[in-house]
Parts: sequence; C-alpha cells; structure tokens
Amino acid sequence: MPIKVCIPGISGKMGIEIAKLVLLDESNMTLSAGVIRDQAKTVQCIPNIDSKIITTDLDQAISNCDVCIDFTRPEYSMEIIDSCIANNKKIVIGTTGFSDDQIKIIDDASEKISILKASNMSIGINLCLKLVEQISSSIGDISDIDIIEHHHKHKVDMPSGTSLAFEDSIEKNLKSKKNIKHHCLRVGNVVGDHMVKFTLGNESIEINHRSFDRKIFAEGAVLAINWISDKDKGLYTMSDALSL
Repeated sequence: MPIKVCIPGISGKMGIEIAKLVLLDESNMTLSAGVIRDQAKTVQCIPNIDSKIITTDLDQAISNCDVCIDFTRPEYSMEIIDSCIANNKKIVIGTTGFSDDQIKIIDDASEKISILKASNMSIGINLCLKLVEQISSSIGDISDIDIIEHHHKHKVDMPSGTSLAFEDSIEKNLKSKKNIKHHCLRVGNVVGDHMVKFTLGNESIEINHRSFDRKIFAEGAVLAINWISDKDKGLYTMSDALSL
C-alpha cells in the first residue's frame, strides 16, 4: 500500500516542492492531505493536485495519514507534533530554529512516536556532516574552525540550522571545548552555501556544499518519508536514513 503523506504548510516553498515529488511517486506514496492555515492560500502551482485534499483542519489531515512532513515554523511544529502524538502518526521534521525547550518537547515526543528530525535534508550535506566528524576527531583540537554560510535575505534563523548541525558534529568529536566561529551572510536569493574550514599553521582543509535548487531538500524529505514509514517510535536523523 502506498504511504499516505500529510503536508502541513503545503502552500509554502518547501511544501510545494515536496508535494510535487510525492505526486510523482504514486507507486510508493500518495498525498492524503495538505494543510493551509489561511483559506485564501492557493496551491494551483502544484500540477495534478486534487483541491479536495487541501484543508485548514490539521487534526483531521494528520488522522488520515501515515507520515506527516513538517517544514513550517517552530511554533506551528509544536501543534503538528501534538496532533501526531494524539493520532499516533510518524513525522519527519525539517523545520529549524527551535528553542531548547522546543527541542526537549521533540525529544520527549520521540518516546511516543517515530520522529526523523534533520536541520538539512540534503543528501550531500549529510555526507559533509560525516566528513566533518572525521576531520574533527583527527585535527579539530589543534586547528582553528570556522563555519561560513550564505543564504537568501529572507531566511530568519542565524546561524542556520545546518551550521548549528555542523557545530554540533564538531563539538562531539573534540577532546576539549573550543571557540567555533560562525560567519553568516543573508543577501540575494541564494538557496544555501556552507563551508567548514579547519585551519592549521601551514594548511587548511575546507568542506564545501552548495545548493543549486531547493528541490534537493524535497528529495531528501521523500527519502526520509520512505525510510521512517516502517520504523518504531524513537528519534532518528538523516544519518540513520542514509546508513552513515
């Protein structure tokens, strides 16, 4: 049976991209519902979508799905998680900018339902995170470390969730705490560029990733939906989904 997918925030940029891919993958999944908060919002830019599945009723939409995919805002994510718990549904979370209290809520929720949470769904970024872990464990304690990112001018969180994920991967592989410097640009229409730079006395190592199209995050999200669809309750990452 195809996986029934619910997309809150379907009229947003990521919601639209994910919906397009779900509708193209009808043998594996079906779009059971798309949630909008404003009835005036339109999703006419999504080809072949049935307007009957678009609703403002979050609970009803989630109750009829197998997996919910969340790329909204932290405050709305909390409502979505509550509904997933009430309806015993799995969720993939790509939203960023959570507070410590909100992260604790997500951790607690994973004891009741299956959650895959990733600050960046890109397959390439997750491979870079693995490389950064290895470099950090080898030379992180003896190098200067800088995380440099460039995003479009409308991106709210700074540093980005991806940059914070890089920082977390580095810190977990250091023997002692050190200052990791963030450099953030918010100009233009850049989807997302990231560099992690390890500088030694006479050389530097740079891990770079450049996103050309927002579609890469939707592709990773669809992979995550497929992967978590048969997983028991717990908190998972894209590393789990990619067997890294």
